[in-house]
Amino acid sequence: MSRDDEDGQGGDGNGHETSRMKKCVGCIAAASLIILSVVPATASPTGLTTFRKLVSVSSAQISPDGKRIAFVRGVRNFPADRFDETLMLVDVAGKAVRALVEARDMSSPAWSADGGRLAYLAKGRNGHDQVFVLSLRGGKPHVATAAKRDVEQFSWSPDGRTIAYVTEDEEPNAAAIVRHDDLFDIHDDGYLTSEAPRPSHIWAVPAAGGRARRLTFGSWSVLETAPPFVGAPTAPSWSHDGSTLAFTRQADADDGDSDRTTIATVDVRTGLVKSLTSHRQYEYQPVFSPAPRTIAYLYPHGPGPISVLDVFASRGAGAGIDVTADLDRDITSVAWMPGGTSLLALGNDGVRTSLWLQGMNGAARRLDLGDLSPSEMSVAKNGTIALVAATPASPSEVYVMSTPAGTPKRLTAFNRFFTRLPPARPQELSWTAPDGQRSDGVLTYPVGFTPGRKYPLVLRIHGGPESASGAAFNSGEGALRYLLASRGYIVFQPNYRGSDNLGSAHEHAIYRDPGQGPSSDVMAGVAAIENMGIVDTSRIAVTGHSYGGYMTAWLISHEHIWRAAVAGDAMVDWKQEYELSAAGNLAWARDSLGGTPQDAASAALYRDGSPITYSHDIRTPTLIISGTADETVPATESYALYHTLRDDRVPVRFVGIPGAHHFPSDPVRIEGYYRVTLDWLARYLR
Repeated sequence: MSRDDEDGQGGDGNGHETSRMKKCVGCIAAASLIILSVVPATASPTGLTTFRKLVSVSSAQISPDGKRIAFVRGVRNFPADRFDETLMLVDVAGKAVRALVEARDMSSPAWSADGGRLAYLAKGRNGHDQVFVLSLRGGKPHVATAAKRDVEQFSWSPDGRTIAYVTEDEEPNAAAIVRHDDLFDIHDDGYLTSEAPRPSHIWAVPAAGGRARRLTFGSWSVLETAPPFVGAPTAPSWSHDGSTLAFTRQADADDGDSDRTTIATVDVRTGLVKSLTSHRQYEYQPVFSPAPRTIAYLYPHGPGPISVLDVFASRGAGAGIDVTADLDRDITSVAWMPGGTSLLALGNDGVRTSLWLQGMNGAARRLDLGDLSPSEMSVAKNGTIALVAATPASPSEVYVMSTPAGTPKRLTAFNRFFTRLPPARPQELSWTAPDGQRSDGVLTYPVGFTPGRKYPLVLRIHGGPESASGAAFNSGEGALRYLLASRGYIVFQPNYRGSDNLGSAHEHAIYRDPGQGPSSDVMAGVAAIENMGIVDTSRIAVTGHSYGGYMTAWLISHEHIWRAAVAGDAMVDWKQEYELSAAGNLAWARDSLGGTPQDAASAALYRDGSPITYSHDIRTPTLIISGTADETVPATESYALYHTLRDDRVPVRFVGIPGAHHFPSDPVRIEGYYRVTLDWLARYLR
């Protein structure tokens, strides 16, 4: 996508477990374990408050000359319940790190072409995000924009004189709204929509500040919300000569239509907008090449949108060529190398993320990053590469590579304290389901694991489902995984079919099979771990968030081995997801199940593929967690699951997170989410 009763025990005893093991005999023999690190002999539990020290590192952008990297450092401020951000600068050669400026809700630093200024987003005086510009020669930052709504994305022109930015249109009937003459039409919008959706458009403003000029108009919108599968809103991209901007155009402003996207260009002088290709859906993230006219963008490989996103390159005359057709991985971002003859591609790759150097023709070459899994990248004009990356043993830091063939060099060490904690090292596990589908996942031994002992097993299932759990600390929910392992649990994070880390066929295998196929993958993985002789099979729990919550609800309604379950913002009813959800989930439901709830070919699947249909079969004590403002997975689905379990006298607790959308965004409530999860598991796995 992506309730508190007496103690009770899920499952129905050893007989059922034995039966399940027999069904998975074929998959046990095919399981393999790749050891990534050594498990320690001694350890002690680590508390939640330890993770208050974690520092986030994001938005690393390398200067045009490759000598400096700007990034945002985030620190948890628990008394104020917020993240405090600082724009930082690190010298590539000397590793000297210094703070430049602090600001509320800072993000998206970007260099001017001459390397003398940095622009970034932060809260302006009117309470909305604005573009600030800071000269590195000294002085205070100035506000370049005066948008009435939040600036959503921005980018520098090649000559450094202009900033293009995206902002939502003002309310056209403000006076009427004051009179409560504010009825509006609802289309493909989330069920919490309280006003008419407004499109976002592109403006241009002098970098020094001044009067802004609007470049695009219309009822269509620049993409401003999450797509149904993979992809993201991105800043407009300038052509090398500054004459044109490329952007992702959505057919309308409705939050549920982020599948109806195409790549378009706008002439900066005339405002003329043109479509790049003849596609009508699922184009994202255009980036102009340093070479004239070429644009790279992301588009599904096929069949259909449930498949890996490939990189296409077009010179403005149609869709162009599928550059990564032979690279069978879901590409999430790209960056051009100098000269425009090759690019870097980033994507999930097994239980890590990888970077590939991809030419316009031929095979891609995976870069040797050691045990690093990058989450972000940027490239200087001389080919130096900046990364934000994590390892299995440490959270994200800033790294640099002098060339694609170079060795990554770490430049920051904000989270060095974490390496001094008792280690819990993840390992890669791969196995084959009874129908032959191969999957992988991450297996983490308990901190202080002792060979010969058996431990409780906790599954933590990722959302999406077009996503993947990785071994790096920042992949998935690294803090929660560590906290679980620190409390003596084996932690298993399966990448079931539908995950985007093993190629298009594995991802597409979830099409019209939302529950049973993925469930068989997960259970085959559980059987493989049990066959290792390290699991106390009487103490197994399953947890997950979003589609991971869907999988949790499906598993506890179809398998009865679980002592406890935690379902966070769980999608349990496909019809509600189609009718009420935002963030592209109408299209996600329709294109995952092959039609709408009214279509004869898919109507039954909306019922049979929904865990709520089987909720009367659940006997597992279940913790349900939901954000009260969640439109991605409406809280109504959690209510439905809660009432069924309560009425059936199944031990259940329903926890609401005030104001949270699809996951809490403030440090106090994030810690609260982890706390109630850990407490529930401790109650039933003791």
